Amino acid sequence: MNKNYLLIAVLMSIGMMTSCSSSDTEGNPTVGNPAVVNLNLGIKGTRASSASALPTSSNTLTGEGTVNAFMSGLFDANSSTVTINTASATSITTTTQARKIYVAANTVNSDADKALFAACTSTTDFLGLKADLSYTTSDKGKDNSARNTVNSQQMTGLPMFGKDENCFASFATSNTSSVTVNLSRLVARIDLNSLKSAFASTTTYPNASFTVHEIFMYNVNDVCTYGGTASQNAALTESGTTGKCEQTDAHGIINASLTNYAYLSSGALTNAGTGTGTDADPVVYLTSTTPYYFYVFPHSSTNPTKLVIKGLFKTSSGDAGTELYYPIIINDAAMSTNSITNSDVLTANNIYQVSVTLKGRGVTDPSQNITPATATVNFAVTGWTANPQTVVIQ
Repeated sequence: MNKNYLLIAVLMSIGMMTSCSSSDTEGNPTVGNPAVVNLNLGIKGTRASSASALPTSSNTLTGEGTVNAFMSGLFDANSSTVTINTASATSITTTTQARKIYVAANTVNSDADKALFAACTSTTDFLGLKADLSYTTSDKGKDNSARNTVNSQQMTGLPMFGKDENCFASFATSNTSSVTVNLSRLVARIDLNSLKSAFASTTTYPNASFTVHEIFMYNVNDVCTYGGTASQNAALTESGTTGKCEQTDAHGIINASLTNYAYLSSGALTNAGTGTGTDADPVVYLTSTTPYYFYVFPHSSTNPTKLVIKGLFKTSSGDAGTELYYPIIINDAAMSTNSITNSDVLTANNIYQVSVTLKGRGVTDPSQNITPATATVNFAVTGWTANPQTVVIQ
């Protein structure tokens, strides 16, 4: 009797081992018939490059739609890795196990970067890898040596991501498949494409003037996973009375040593504008042909991202002036003259166009907020097409 029990126990053990082996095989990239995937990449809302003005719409993969290197991951129905391709290949050798494809575009493409992607064993691993905003300072997003150079962001290496989680059904009857993956930029673009002042039309400061000394970003997320979760390096956490991306001193003169966040600053400016300062003839500093724009990662409404206008404010021609800030909270419903949804939230693959008219005194610290009466602001937000946003500060 004991021998029979022993025999049954052994058979059950063998059965369990066989079952485990079968389960493990389902996630094994070597199992399944050989297959080939022909990959096409599309870009959502392509923009073209321009050296002086804001980029304009285009259907060609140039400028903000440029794709340089890309990593692709093919995964089975359980989200386990089947194939990782780090060669920017559009014809990918895989197996018929593949059911999902993820694509990360404009990665650093170094050997170390390729190794990180190659080590992914699941979709979770792939989505958890990170893009660094400072790499937008190189033409193809491959290095960040220009991060301490002002106004150095390029439009041809913007990190992107796309996926298709319901493809390769044809593998049931064929060993080839063609799939199109549409890529979305992980960044948003902030445009300051109109800056004016109209102090002469006010009763508070009718004789005031303003000279722009710097334009910079504040409270920026500079890290983002390919899954879309953005965060901020500890070194970029804002504190004190100046912004981490601010590169000029209390007199608007460029600092002797620029920081690694200089790429999010215009650098030193001396723009006094032209015009009489009335509503009919405002002083004009910037237009859409002479704008400033920055690429940043998405941000929540907590400690929201700001575009800061810094300069010398004088109450009259006899006033020596005070260096002040006009911090514009991007996509802020309270500040805007037009309707805003998702107030203070920045969303990837969107352009936030900002038009500002100064009509009041700024603040002494970029961490402070100005009242809507200080500036008239118009915001426009669209999916990588011109998103106008207008603000008026009085």
